[in-house]
Amino acid sequence: MADKVVVDLIKTKKGIKKTIVKYYGEKGRCPNCSHRHIPRGLKIRKSYGPGIHAWIAYQRLAMRLPFGKISQLLEDTFDIWIASGGVHTLFKPVTPQYRITENRILNSLKSGSFIHVDETQVNIQGEIQYVWVFCNATHVIFRLTPTREAHIIYDILSNYHGVVVSDFYPGYDSLSARQQKCWAHFIRDINEDLRKSPFDTELETFTKALRDLIVPIFEAVEKYGLKARHLRKFKVKVDKFYTLHVNGSNLKSDTTVKYQKRLSKYKDRLFVFLECDNIPWNNNMAERALRHIAVQRKISGSFFSSSMQDYLVLLGISQTCRFQNKQLLSFLMSGEKDIDVFRGKKDTKGWIVK
Repeated sequence: MADKVVVDLIKTKKGIKKTIVKYYGEKGRCPNCSHRHIPRGLKIRKSYGPGIHAWIAYQRLAMRLPFGKISQLLEDTFDIWIASGGVHTLFKPVTPQYRITENRILNSLKSGSFIHVDETQVNIQGEIQYVWVFCNATHVIFRLTPTREAHIIYDILSNYHGVVVSDFYPGYDSLSARQQKCWAHFIRDINEDLRKSPFDTELETFTKALRDLIVPIFEAVEKYGLKARHLRKFKVKVDKFYTLHVNGSNLKSDTTVKYQKRLSKYKDRLFVFLECDNIPWNNNMAERALRHIAVQRKISGSFFSSSMQDYLVLLGISQTCRFQNKQLLSFLMSGEKDIDVFRGKKDTKGWIVK
């Protein structure tokens, strides 16, 4: 006779409940062919079920708790004692199960009309590396590269036929896909230069002219949404602005000339949202997706190279649940591998993107 005890967590209508299942039966071996007979329940090698793995992943990702705190929380909440090293061991096998989920997210991204792209620095055991985010309003994935070189962008977006929304990093310039540059970055840069040069009247005049062009466009977006039929009329004003202030003006201020050149270089990439429906004029969605990394960077300071790739896979799933206003813990404990198929709970408030 043999037995096996499996401890797990299951989700109920009223919360999460601990379960303990004991499997027992007779193990034997045939004296003629040496075939071993093991009852099905006794073939389970793990002492902890998938619900505990999912709960640990949720605490690590959504709550940003270190493994030591997760160990304490397991004991305090469910009277399950697992050392911090054991918690880390239970967290590691979660990622391979969701590689297929990440692939589905990537396919959904590529089938959409636009993709936001951005990057941020992270410290990997004392070495600066870069985390890239690719997202739209409902799907998010992350990638890690040792440098800021844009090879990963071309690997993912080489055959993409939608619009890429990005900042003014030169690495994006040679993409074959159509691009929309972020106006929020442009406005932030010109405001900083205005504060640095308060007596530059030429820059001030140039900025006022640009303001008179852009503000009515943004007001129309606020009123009608990103609909081309309401925004195409501004293309005449855009052409007039370029004729008066970009192409036909002889500017002397170095700062103003810098923005004149930027507007001239990116004319075809600054006003795509006037011609196509539902194309964002800013890259705020990518920055929202990267915010979790920025907060975790302040908490942890540094990341481990051995686990960073797996962490980013699960973080992409976590942010996709957040963008779709679906509970991450419910998804992880459901056993479902497709977030778009997973229905989740209605009227969830805590996961609304802000």
